[in-house]
Amino acid sequence: MANVYAVVMAGGRGERFWPLSTDERPKPFLPLLGTTTLLQDTVERLRPLIPLERIHISIGTAHRNLAREQLPQLPHDNYIVEPLGRDTAACLGFSALHLERKDPDAIMLALPADHFITDDAAFRRTLQKGIDNLAGATAVVFGITPARPETGYGYIQAEKPAVGSDAWPVIRFIEKPDAANATRFVKSGGYFWNSGMFLWSNRILLELLQKHMPTTYRALDALRPLLGRSDAHPELLRIFSGLQRISIDFGVLEKVSRLRLIPAEFGWDDIGNWASLERALGADAHGNVARGRSAAVQSDGCILYSDAGTIAAFGVSELVIVQAQGRVLVCPKHLAADLKRLVTAVGPE
Repeated sequence: MANVYAVVMAGGRGERFWPLSTDERPKPFLPLLGTTTLLQDTVERLRPLIPLERIHISIGTAHRNLAREQLPQLPHDNYIVEPLGRDTAACLGFSALHLERKDPDAIMLALPADHFITDDAAFRRTLQKGIDNLAGATAVVFGITPARPETGYGYIQAEKPAVGSDAWPVIRFIEKPDAANATRFVKSGGYFWNSGMFLWSNRILLELLQKHMPTTYRALDALRPLLGRSDAHPELLRIFSGLQRISIDFGVLEKVSRLRLIPAEFGWDDIGNWASLERALGADAHGNVARGRSAAVQSDGCILYSDAGTIAAFGVSELVIVQAQGRVLVCPKHLAADLKRLVTAVGPE
């Protein structure tokens, strides 16, 4: 365990939880589910397994100070600051360069900062099973047993192992399916939601990038001598701007063999939009979910969220009603996943 390091991927855009979230304060930095933010929850969940000195935050330049405010206990050297976002292949490749400087034998646990997870102890048990099964595998992925025929997630098909083994050999990655295939996956078993959490030797990750994404690897190699230099930002930005926008799944994992999957023992949701709060927080007897001061009369199936003042729903159904940051959102719940179109139309203040 002494060489296991966590890389928590934080940042993103502020579109899916507008108007509460913004580009300056995206989802990981919001207290959507309680009094602490999703980023703070992620770090606290990890701490009993991985000490603070080995927890790193991959962050954009715009969010570095915000992350430090929320995580004052984290060493400043543990922030891996990207000059701009280029998806997870670039993010994790850049993170690998930082871990390489600290520990040539590092094992990287990569995970998003903004997921909802129930049962922290079961979460850590699942991660420990991944660590225990990494030997002999190219990488370990963590799969979520589907709770419904979800078409918004990628899936991983895996083969049930022999009795006594926790690790399922991965057969293939599957892009977001249509409803018919999603239903088939849930019924047949052996298919898992892709959680976006991965475990691998840091050295092997760099070797895989060199083999499967040689252009990206050459750019990363050019970044190596720039790390730690106070005058390097212009050159870092120049190199980063040329990196391919692609996920680590597409760029690497779908092309390699000897992957192993550990089924999650914990409840999970990626909290993708306002409507998903009902899965994480639960609803009242009328199907309403409320945070902040609100009232719902003769209304059902609504999401009510206020960060200041009172909002009220009367005689309506299946709406998202949000008052935050001096703005108000009202939309049908089924359109919450498409909020980007509205944010684009509204534009910045």
